[in-house]
Amino acid sequence: MESTPFELTPEQKGMLASLCREAGQPLSTLLAAIADVLEEVQEKERREREHGTSNGHESAAPAPALEAPETPKPIWELFEEASLTIPDEELDRLPTDLAAQVDHYVYGLPKR
Repeated sequence: MESTPFELTPEQKGMLASLCREAGQPLSTLLAAIADVLEEVQEKERREREHGTSNGHESAAPAPALEAPETPKPIWELFEEASLTIPDEELDRLPTDLAAQVDHYVYGLPKR
């Protein structure tokens, strides 16, 4: 099969060869027609981008550029930032054994 200016799957190549045999036309004629159509579509898209039109309508504003989504901060950084707003007087009221006796302070279980 002749080379094309665009990629075709093996199934597409077989279908084109069958169409050419049925129509009695050389493959080069069909490939040239397909290439022409693709060039017309590309040219139309280029004109639309240059003139800001799409489907015959003027666009109100250019499409916004896609920005990479912001990577979320790790939870410990969020906790650290939040803890900076706690007054020292409140921090002083926390029990010194909070981590060791969390079940007592959260669930009311007896201290170990």
